[in-house]
Amino acid sequence: MKIGFVSKKGAVRALMAEAIARKLLQDAGIKAEIYSAGVEPERSTPKEIIEVLKEKGYPTRGLYPKPIRKIPYKQLDVLIILDNEIKERCEFVPFHKRRENLAIEEPKSMSIPELRRLRDKIEQELKELFKLEVKNSK
Repeated sequence: MKIGFVSKKGAVRALMAEAIARKLLQDAGIKAEIYSAGVEPERSTPKEIIEVLKEKGYPTRGLYPKPIRKIPYKQLDVLIILDNEIKERCEFVPFHKRRENLAIEEPKSMSIPELRRLRDKIEQELKELFKLEVKNSK
């Protein structure tokens, strides 16, 4: 299974979703390739994102914002759009078998407490979306 997460800038929500989904699905014994991208990608990964992901043991190796053309979007089984603002802009990605829209707002700041709330919200949304009961989740 190939899953892609897309947000506007691809540097916060999409990267968090990629890291969280990798661990959640792996812990549940589900094999999947996980990707993230932005329609207007940032140039770098904020260090605060890495910090809050590592706090809960989420993998951060290789996380960086990418444009959609840099992921195998034509081969995705599931495309997950993380904000309403870009839904229409992602209509050109017609190849996926399933599409989900999760309206997760961009954080108001890059403060660690705000990013922790975002991380936990994404984690909960993905558990519900994938119907996971994950054991040993910190």
